[in-house]
Amino acid sequence: MADFFNLKIMTQNKATKICVSSTNETLDSEIDPRFGRCEYFMIINIDDGKILNIKSIKNVGTEQDRGAGISAAEQIGKLGVKVLITGDVGPKANDILEQLGIEVYKKSGVARAAVSEYLSNGIVESDKNISPANLRIKKNNKKTKNQKIFIPLMNDNEENSEISLHFGHAPYFGLYDVSTGKLTITENKLDHSNPNKSPVDQIIEQINPTIVFAQDMGARAINLFTEKNILLKTGLYKTVKEVINNIDELSDLIKNCDH
Repeated sequence: MADFFNLKIMTQNKATKICVSSTNETLDSEIDPRFGRCEYFMIINIDDGKILNIKSIKNVGTEQDRGAGISAAEQIGKLGVKVLITGDVGPKANDILEQLGIEVYKKSGVARAAVSEYLSNGIVESDKNISPANLRIKKNNKKTKNQKIFIPLMNDNEENSEISLHFGHAPYFGLYDVSTGKLTITENKLDHSNPNKSPVDQIIEQINPTIVFAQDMGARAINLFTEKNILLKTGLYKTVKEVINNIDELSDLIKNCDH
C-alpha cells in the first residue's frame, strides 16, 4: 500500500480533507451510492499530495427518520471536509454542501480508484448522468456488496412468491440481501394513517433497503424514495426468483401509476 500513499497531486494543492461515502471501512470498499444513508464516511487527510491518515466513521444519517442527507452534510462539514466523493446527493443536502464550500464529485466503483484519481489530478472526473436510478446492480462475481432489495409480494412462498402489482398495499414484503443470498418475507404492517411517518419513512426506518423493486408506484412514493437516495427498479418478472435471477437486467422505475 506504500506506493498508493506516495502518490502526489500533479497540480499544486494545499492540505485538504476528502470524504468518501463508503459501504465499508477500507479503501477497497465500494463507493456507497447513497450519500445520506451510506454506511461509512472515509475521512482522508491529504497534505502536499500525500495521504497522512485515513479514518472511517459511522454516518449519523442512517439513524435519522427524515433529513438523512442534511444530517450527513452537516456531519462532514463539522469534520472540516473540503472534497466529497459519493454516488449521488439529494437537493437539500447539496444546498448545505454548497454553503459549506464542499466540492462534490459523483462517482461509482471502488473508493481507492477515486481517491487515487484525485491525488493524481487534483480533481475527480464525475461519472456522466450518475443518479440513484441508474447506478447498476451487479450480480455473482460482479455484484455490489451490501445491497438489500425490497419487494412487494402477493404471498409467502419463499423464492416462488409472486410479485404484487400494488406496492403500498401488497399483503407481504420481501427483503433480499444480495451479499448473503438471504430472503426474508414479512406481512405488510405499514400504517397508512400515521400522520407523522409516511409508509416510505416506515419502510426506511424498519428495513433501510438500498433498492426497491416494484411493477408500479405512485408519484409521491417515487419522489420520497428518490429523496432518500434509494434506487428504484422494475421489470416484467412474476416471482422473487425471477427478480433475483435477473438482478443485473432490472430497469429503472421512472413512471408512476398516478395514485
